[in-house]
Amino acid sequence: MLLQQLVTVFRCHWIRASGNIIEKINRVKVKKGEQFDPVTFKSISKVRSPGCKKFSLVAKLLALQWKLQANQKAQRLERLFMLCGRQYTQKMIQRLGKFSQRLMALSQARARSRLGFMMGAVVFSWDRDRITEDDLQNVIDDMDHIQHQCDADKKYEHYMDTWELIIDKEHLKLWRKPLPSSDLYEYKVYGTFYDIPPTAFFMVQIDCDYRKQWDKLVIDLDVIAKETEDEAGSEVIHWVTHYPFPMYSRDYVYVRRQRVDYEKKVMVLVARSVEHPLCPVNDQYVRVSQYISEMVIQPHGEFEENGFDYTLTYYDNPQAPFPTPAYYWMAKKGVPDFVDKLHMAAKQYQETQASKYQRANNFCFSSNTDHTAPTIQLSYAS
Repeated sequence: MLLQQLVTVFRCHWIRASGNIIEKINRVKVKKGEQFDPVTFKSISKVRSPGCKKFSLVAKLLALQWKLQANQKAQRLERLFMLCGRQYTQKMIQRLGKFSQRLMALSQARARSRLGFMMGAVVFSWDRDRITEDDLQNVIDDMDHIQHQCDADKKYEHYMDTWELIIDKEHLKLWRKPLPSSDLYEYKVYGTFYDIPPTAFFMVQIDCDYRKQWDKLVIDLDVIAKETEDEAGSEVIHWVTHYPFPMYSRDYVYVRRQRVDYEKKVMVLVARSVEHPLCPVNDQYVRVSQYISEMVIQPHGEFEENGFDYTLTYYDNPQAPFPTPAYYWMAKKGVPDFVDKLHMAAKQYQETQASKYQRANNFCFSSNTDHTAPTIQLSYAS
């Protein structure tokens, strides 16, 4: 009923407007030697051509044509509304309304994110935003808890007892925990590899240039700021990645720090979202403002030898209105796929390093050359 009323008002408006034009044209008195102006509805003096009557007739015909066109458009609009009313049920209309509300909430979240960036970018400081030694140590300690959760003979309760186990394989386990007041989850992964060294698995994640090669979803990945010149401090990364069509690509700005502890034989890599003035929000991408990634790698032997255990704690808010079952499917399928990509990239990385070592060894061959197994040299240690 409301749509029909809108169509009626639309039709009456255009008919009244065209009638007013005709009435104004009829009221115009054009003197001899003058011409009619259809824009101002006045006479134009000092015109020698006496074609005013013909021009007035043409203007009336145009007004009548305008009236006819407006009436036809109103009829088409009315038929369209009637067709939509037959095709879409009330339940479908309610679903469309809920979807529009979610899109509105998403746009408001993006607006708040931009406002927060404008207010917080100026006060960015390493003192506040750096990843500290305590942060790294807490992540390392958490690996002991996860390993205990995987122990079949555990004798006491664990904080991860409330987490949902969604993948339970011999060499890969995945848990998730719902976040308060949200449809999102935090994930923890525990896995083992026997055919690659921990150094290769570690390097494929911190080497931005190499990740651009093996990760086909990466659009851009660069270090935009460093706390120190060496590799011991924190650094700020800008990461742009593809998202499934038809969604916009996502971009992340996060602070990252890594550490290799040769005494305790452990590697740790921590990243979390941050705001930085060198990388403002861009309308071309959707900024992911909530992101955490924490990984610990524990070798079975030496860093250069094959075999290690690893843990990964991950959370991000992709700013996408996915239904809850979709998150479950993406986690159960996406996490193993991503781990497999890391595994293949690490194997290729190790083979590349081995070939480089062999070429250099052949070129620099001498009686004093130490022919040892190829290793990946890390540029820092603690």
